[in-house]
Amino acid sequence: RPVSWERALDAAKVIGRHKGHTAALVGGQATNEEAFLLQRLLREGMDSGDVDCRVGPPLPLELHQALAAPALAATVSDLEWARAVLVLDCEPVDEAPILELRLRKGHRRHRVALAIAGARPSALDADAALTLRYEPGGGPAFVAALRAALRGGPADGPLAELVALLRGREGEANAGEVVILWSERLARGPHGPGALADLHAVAGLLGLAETAGAGLLEVPSSPNGRGLREAGMLPGIGPGYAAARPGRDAAEIARATAAGEITALYLLGTDPLDSHPDHEGWERALEKASTIVAHAEFLTEGLREHATVVFPAQSYAEKEGTVVHPDGRLQRLRPGIANPGTVRPEWYVLADVADRVGHSLGILTGAAATAQLIDAVPFYHGLSLEEIGGRGVRWPERDSAARLPAATPTPGGGGAGAERPAPEGALRLGTYRPVWASAAVQASPALAFLHPLARVELSPADAAERGLEHGQQVQVRDLADETRALLAIVELRHAVPAGSAFLPEGIPGAPATRFTGADGAVFVQVEIPPEPEPELEGELDESGMPIVVGGEDFEPPEASPEPELP
Repeated sequence: RPVSWERALDAAKVIGRHKGHTAALVGGQATNEEAFLLQRLLREGMDSGDVDCRVGPPLPLELHQALAAPALAATVSDLEWARAVLVLDCEPVDEAPILELRLRKGHRRHRVALAIAGARPSALDADAALTLRYEPGGGPAFVAALRAALRGGPADGPLAELVALLRGREGEANAGEVVILWSERLARGPHGPGALADLHAVAGLLGLAETAGAGLLEVPSSPNGRGLREAGMLPGIGPGYAAARPGRDAAEIARATAAGEITALYLLGTDPLDSHPDHEGWERALEKASTIVAHAEFLTEGLREHATVVFPAQSYAEKEGTVVHPDGRLQRLRPGIANPGTVRPEWYVLADVADRVGHSLGILTGAAATAQLIDAVPFYHGLSLEEIGGRGVRWPERDSAARLPAATPTPGGGGAGAERPAPEGALRLGTYRPVWASAAVQASPALAFLHPLARVELSPADAAERGLEHGQQVQVRDLADETRALLAIVELRHAVPAGSAFLPEGIPGAPATRFTGADGAVFVQVEIPPEPEPELEGELDESGMPIVVGGEDFEPPEASPEPELP
């Protein structure tokens, strides 16, 4: 029910009774300052290191540091001018449309050679010099195979062609100008950390760190994914990729909450029922938690059902603070419109909650929060809001970038990404997030036509084998648990690998997270929905009972005699 700010803050301060048993999750719309203040509240005020901003397994500290190395950081313009670009486990048209435009421009105007490697067909396939497909979840195995091939190991035809394309011709002036554009989706699943360690090794074998105009460029799974990590919103990793007190990742937080080890949750701009794998696990966790404090721009059913208090969150157009572009550019947000009603900035609410639980964050303005962040992150040192200005500043190009510790991650270990084969007749499930799958699009009547439907992408061969047609409604059922099922519309795509099916994430009422977890491959059956039980038809008689219309042998009951009136 609606209450005053004072009443809501009094309800939120109850979280202070759960010191040592509180965890926090942050969504990708949060600013660096909001994530920084929340991790301070948890670590300093709540005696807890259980914070996370990712949906995949935790990565070692040295791997975060190695992948963020300034020498490896490719820029957006490098996509347009490089000799070759490998798009790895990423669909830019959905995950980073502006980067997709850069890739098209580079290919058409500057003859950039594109190589596409992924499980799902890409809008860039038609422009690619080379396209490689693998089954959903096969990214780690592919990167391991690429690493082995670059070291001189065996390689089949397409993989050998990719190695030749990445190495370039001998004596070619710009042979080393290679950019690998990869999605954070590659790090999901149990083999994610090994895959990123192998990716770092691939960059080393290609000499990307020593070549101008070359490097790695990550597409985070959320808009400010990179900034949230740099602000310290990771278990065991503090601001600036510094070591911090140990903590649980998102999946472990769900299990610990369901077990009663964590009793309070702070959810800043996220509803794990919509955004995180293991839908059932999070249902159990939210049911078990005694206190849940949330900030939400749009009220989801999960928060409506489980949250103790929900603070109205600002939209991107109302925020002030900073975010980090995937290429390391620190950018400033300025309010474009006033806050509606009595909505307050997140940093202000976080500071108020912290004061009420007995741990002051010591900030009175948004600029003060930014100053604290800059002081806490070594490679931000010396920056100011004035310097960031309207164009932003790439911190990897500044002298302070040398303050990021150099690190070499442990190799991934070869073909650790190999998955078990699919059962007979089953399809291996993959997921993706359409660019229009967002709460803002869903809430806007003018944009309702853009909001994607629950569609299951199949190859024509798999659809024909099951007697399915394009546009037909089907049931997608998890073979491991018959209760996990949803209705979707068939969408045929000729480039979908045989034996695979793809569902979109972020669709209200039909989240792909019902199927996905942290335990590896998911196998589903796509079939015609079972016929519903026949419903009773007809009108009601005078006593309120339905008059049932039956088959040929149906005999209606004899009518009761009319009661005599006194």
